Amino acid sequence: MIPQVDERDRLVVSIAGLVTATQLVWSILTPVLPAFAQELGIDPVGLGLLVGGFGLGRIVANIPAGYAGTRVNRLHLLVGGATGVVVLSSLTGLATSFGGVLALRILTGAAAGVAMTSGQTLVADSVRSESLTRAMATMQGLQLTGAAVGPAIGGVTASLLGLRAPFVVAGAACAVFVLWIVLSPRLRRRLVDAGAVAPSEPATVAAPPRRTGGLVAACLVGFSAFFCRFGVQQALLPLVALQTVGLSVGVLGLVFSGIAVANVLCLLTVGRLTDRLGHRRTIVGSSLGSAVVIALFVLPIGPTAFVGLCLLFGVATGVGGPIPAAYLARITQDVRRGPAIGLYRTCGDLGGVLGPLMVGVVGSLWGLPGAALVSAAVPTLAAVGFGLLTTRARPKRG
Repeated sequence: MIPQVDERDRLVVSIAGLVTATQLVWSILTPVLPAFAQELGIDPVGLGLLVGGFGLGRIVANIPAGYAGTRVNRLHLLVGGATGVVVLSSLTGLATSFGGVLALRILTGAAAGVAMTSGQTLVADSVRSESLTRAMATMQGLQLTGAAVGPAIGGVTASLLGLRAPFVVAGAACAVFVLWIVLSPRLRRRLVDAGAVAPSEPATVAAPPRRTGGLVAACLVGFSAFFCRFGVQQALLPLVALQTVGLSVGVLGLVFSGIAVANVLCLLTVGRLTDRLGHRRTIVGSSLGSAVVIALFVLPIGPTAFVGLCLLFGVATGVGGPIPAAYLARITQDVRRGPAIGLYRTCGDLGGVLGPLMVGVVGSLWGLPGAALVSAAVPTLAAVGFGLLTTRARPKRG
């Protein structure tokens, strides 16, 4: 039985909070890892491996976590993955060798992948179909907030307590939400019920989603969304700002804060927009909007135009952010939902890893305008692919 509205909201916030806490392990350590690696005598190549190791662990764990959710209660997977993040993050701060740090970073990423995949599946299992978009928007809003405040927490902690302390603080933030769920009997009972393997689900092998076209379409858009967030926002835009426009690092930080604010503000209205236009039109429109804005960065622009385009980029990516996950949850049910979300998150993580690499390679070969045009092609192709693949597979509006 689905709980009443206030209880559903509490369930979503508790799950989203725990998923956000696992994400904090990545954002808190963003400003700390370079100095930590330098302290251990790790060269830039090794630093790149440490940064990428967390994403590699998530990529490896996402799909198995989705299938595991067809045989094990999703809440148990979520809490287990988050507990693994707590322990492994704290141990990373104690490591003294490159091999030890790298292994722990990969294992922490894998634990985070289990928590995030099972958490997203659990959110979808906890709400009614018509509330999926709002629930996914809540989850993404909390994750964006965590991504915004995490680096500041890591930097301040390292300044006050040393470079190893942020690893423990990151684990402690995750531990708070684990304890909240474990020590709240009523909340835990509701989450156990929501995450239970349904009687109709087979206990052996999970079947793939039936709507293969819709699944592929959602994965294309998921890849594009992560590509834009990591490749465009964290690689292309800083290069354009510093090398072409001439902004300072401080001003660029304020611009990125503006993008985050635009993202969050759009999340407040995305549910109503989807109700009005439907998933298909909203996803295609936001993807094409992102592509147009990215392509405009090839123009010789000044600081004012750069800031304006960045804010438009924040609006376009904010509108399209939570909708693909909500769409995917609606076209998959029971045993098919977990594996589908695992595949969706894997495609997204691949976009996050490949995006910065592609911007760097294309930028070195054809310059920043070439990198902008190639980057714009990614959401364009995702929009076209989603439109074609969902012509017959799209769910009802809502």
